[in-house]
Amino acid sequence: MNWMFMMSPINILTSSTKLSMIALLNTPKTPEEIAESLKITRQGVDKQLKELQSYGIVEKKWFIGYNRPRVEFFVTELGKRFYKGLDEHMEKFRNDGKNFLTEKMKILDMDLLTGKLSPDKYKEQKAELQLALKWFIMPLY
Repeated sequence: MNWMFMMSPINILTSSTKLSMIALLNTPKTPEEIAESLKITRQGVDKQLKELQSYGIVEKKWFIGYNRPRVEFFVTELGKRFYKGLDEHMEKFRNDGKNFLTEKMKILDMDLLTGKLSPDKYKEQKAELQLALKWFIMPLY
């Protein structure tokens, strides 16, 4: 499997701007409303929406009957499934990572108890491990 090819859509669809847009589009919004909420330019919103549309994540709907035609964007069912699956995958990954960290810590604890590590070396390695795997320790919010 070519992971470089696989990463490109993931990187595109999970940028911080796009994730913020998806959260906003739980209810349909105009590009102007999105730009105002995210404090980015309308042109920036249009670019992001175009990319999301190319993956089938969002669609637009035209409304006639206002002073002028109005367009709103919303998340498609495909988009909802993608982000739900991504959330589920990341939750599993985080749990697996916490288990991995716990196992590594147990090994360090055993090395300390059996005398393989001095207390100073134990503290140093524990701090290094916690720093390296901090994403699994820190709170999500």
